[in-house]
Amino acid sequence: MSPLISNSTATTGTDKPEWKIILRLLSETDPELLGRLSRKMLNYLFRRKVEKISKIMEELLPKQVDAVETGDLYGENQPAPRMDHKVLEDITTQVFRVAEEVLSPDEITMALHRWLRHEKIRFLSVAAGRRDVPLGILRETLEKYEMLPKRSKKMEARDRENIIVGLTRRLFTDDLNFISTIRKHVSIDDFSYVIKHTIGPYNGNGKVGGKAAGLFRAEKILNTYKKSYSVLRNLKVPKTWFISSDSVLEFISHNALEEMMAIKYARQDEIRQEYHLLEQVFKHSIMPYSVLTGLEHALDYFGTTPLVVRSSSLLEDSTGAAFAGKYKSLFVANQGTRQQRLEALVDAVVEIYASIFGPDPIEYRRERGLLDFNEEMGILIQEVVGTRIGKYYFPPFAGVAFSRNDYRWSPRIKSEDGIVRLVAGLGTRAVDRTGQDFPVLMSPGQPKLRINVTTDELIRYAQKNMDVVNLEKGCLETVGTEKMIKEYGAKIPCLPYLVSLYEEGNVQLSPGSMLNIQKKDTIITFHNLLEKSPVPLFFKTVLNILEDEIGLPVDIEFAYGPDIHTPYLLQCRPQSVGKGNVDTTIPSGIEKDSILFTANRYIMSGACHGIEYLVYVDGDQYDNVESREKLLEIGQIIGKLNKILPAKKFVLIGPGRWGSKGDIKLGVHVGYSDINNTAMLIEVARMKKGQVPDLSFGTHFFQDLVEADIRYLPLYPDDEDVVFKEEIYFNYRNLLTDMVTGTESFENILKVIRVSEIKADSSLSIILNGDSDEAVAFLTD
Repeated sequence: MSPLISNSTATTGTDKPEWKIILRLLSETDPELLGRLSRKMLNYLFRRKVEKISKIMEELLPKQVDAVETGDLYGENQPAPRMDHKVLEDITTQVFRVAEEVLSPDEITMALHRWLRHEKIRFLSVAAGRRDVPLGILRETLEKYEMLPKRSKKMEARDRENIIVGLTRRLFTDDLNFISTIRKHVSIDDFSYVIKHTIGPYNGNGKVGGKAAGLFRAEKILNTYKKSYSVLRNLKVPKTWFISSDSVLEFISHNALEEMMAIKYARQDEIRQEYHLLEQVFKHSIMPYSVLTGLEHALDYFGTTPLVVRSSSLLEDSTGAAFAGKYKSLFVANQGTRQQRLEALVDAVVEIYASIFGPDPIEYRRERGLLDFNEEMGILIQEVVGTRIGKYYFPPFAGVAFSRNDYRWSPRIKSEDGIVRLVAGLGTRAVDRTGQDFPVLMSPGQPKLRINVTTDELIRYAQKNMDVVNLEKGCLETVGTEKMIKEYGAKIPCLPYLVSLYEEGNVQLSPGSMLNIQKKDTIITFHNLLEKSPVPLFFKTVLNILEDEIGLPVDIEFAYGPDIHTPYLLQCRPQSVGKGNVDTTIPSGIEKDSILFTANRYIMSGACHGIEYLVYVDGDQYDNVESREKLLEIGQIIGKLNKILPAKKFVLIGPGRWGSKGDIKLGVHVGYSDINNTAMLIEVARMKKGQVPDLSFGTHFFQDLVEADIRYLPLYPDDEDVVFKEEIYFNYRNLLTDMVTGTESFENILKVIRVSEIKADSSLSIILNGDSDEAVAFLTD
């Protein structure tokens, strides 16, 4: 017992300070706690710059000399001597003596009470400090903290920050950029919500994954700014449940599927062949009880609202590896009996688990040196944002937005003005290349500058179909926008902001009334939304805040509720950016004979040099193919050429939209692993064939091109003042059958031309200058 404590508490007078009674009690019952309190008091006084405490702190520093001559001292490379335990006890006495001199009794007592309250939540500090604390124990710990009275939750800022960092590491990520940006925007209660809605093994130590982490960070950052920006005040995030990343390992172990883990080391063609069988094996396996019961609780929470089940792997949505579109997001109508709803949800979860072993994500990981990483798949289960209209469920509009815009259709648009892809209905048509539809593109920094301004352009490039959830059929469905408006009219939320009237060859951009709208001809233009709503300002504000806070360009997905003032944030991740510092100056004096093609519309800066091969899909012949199987086989042959031809030494040229997921007559059906080695992807627009390139900045497919440093160029051969020497693909030897056996029946469709046969000892250079909106491909020696 320290002299201060024993002497001061020997009397029983009523004037005895409370803090001395506390110290006396602790010295007899909990010396360890007394030691912690004395260290806190030491630091408290040191921060107050009390001179005597500074001297005590100096005494704690062991003496050190440069040259050690005796064993009593220590040098730079020797351990410091251990201090005698009695000296530490004496320091405790000295600390409180000094405190008694410089602080009032009430201040000492209040400090002790504050620290003792913090001791009551020490259990949380201990749990947060364990990176492997089991999910079940962490949940119980946060529930215990949540039940404490508000007064007992008070703690010093640095203690709170330490707990927040520990919980961030445990639940989300070890990424230092993520931690540094989020810790000033979150509270401990924010983690309580996540853990209460997380499904996983009780003893598991998985995280909720990259997509969940990105959404959590963006939501908390934007919540901080709600008081400062009125356009943010109604911003929401859909109701969400999480499945921990290690639940997939529990699933694999539970069903003895460990051999599947080795498939990532197989050849790409083997992976492609085995994947669909693997997917079915997963679908016929049994979900572990810990996950199954959690999914039942989630269904009770959501009711019968349609759901979207999203992948959230540990690697997903990280800087330089967004995995955009590599794993699956699946819609579940969530209708029928409770058992039917549960079976549909389980089916979606296991299909996403199987997507870990798909050919595209494995190739994507292999390219980035991530193949040996033990990829775990977390999952988000979110309510679908929308309203029930008849038998359908959908949001009035949704889409994707980017804080940086490398696709600028006007010289007045700057990169930092950003870009938004807007579609009516579910946002699937904004992120995938489906059908003949085009989203409306808008730059938040310049919302009045449109791509399509003439009546002909507004009609031709208007959205014709929209994706919705059919509640009666229990599936995702594509319906015509005209049919939807004719059937439901003004019942569709926000309709006056989405449509314009079309009559006798004229477009009335701002319809004055929605009366009898079903009897009128309408097209989707979003004119009023962009001209007369806060939506452009909302995106400009959100994108600027997130980029400034995170320190990187960002990419978000969004949907709107029943009105234009209720935006929902669905996803946020770093925006994929290409490699910079490329010279895009087009040389003067290029000989006309050496030019193979030029372009002057929608050019994004970049350059490719040393191109040795041209792979060309003839649009006319492709359009004549009637068999879907043969169209798919063309994509498979492209994939084989992608593996055979020298990487980044060939370009792919084809009609319409490469990577089309809808009507594959509109473009060659390929995935990431079929094109990842090309230097450039060129889409040829023949207006008479309707094979118009989708100006696809912002789709998952486009992000693949950016991350893989693949340049993109749309060609319009029917335009005046452009060069397109199509004859070269017919006048020189086609190497297709030499490279891929068994392709004789495709020689009229698919051409592989060696550049050096066009001109001896030459290669092809392609320079794209976005500033001047010019591109040229020319032969060089």
